[in-house]
Amino acid sequence: MRYVTTYTFKPFMTKNETKALLEAFAEFGNAPGTTAHYLRADGTGGIVIGESDDVAGMYRNILNYNEFVDFESHVVLSVEDAVPLIAEFAS
Repeated sequence: MRYVTTYTFKPFMTKNETKALLEAFAEFGNAPGTTAHYLRADGTGGIVIGESDDVAGMYRNILNYNEFVDFESHVVLSVEDAVPLIAEFAS
């Protein structure tokens, strides 16, 4: 399954909380199947793109960051996979 996760850092994090987040990331890293991980240039959060069927592993990974970050995840299809399904439905 392909997924896209957007995340936002919790507002008003202290320097100590930011340091703790960086330490957590150094220890636990990205979720299973991560193929790209980008930070928003405004410093408010980021986007993770990946492909994995290890939902438990992804959940286990997110638990390491919940005190610092709000997450929103979506299972996605490529346009090439979705368009034939949409065309079949519309016909």
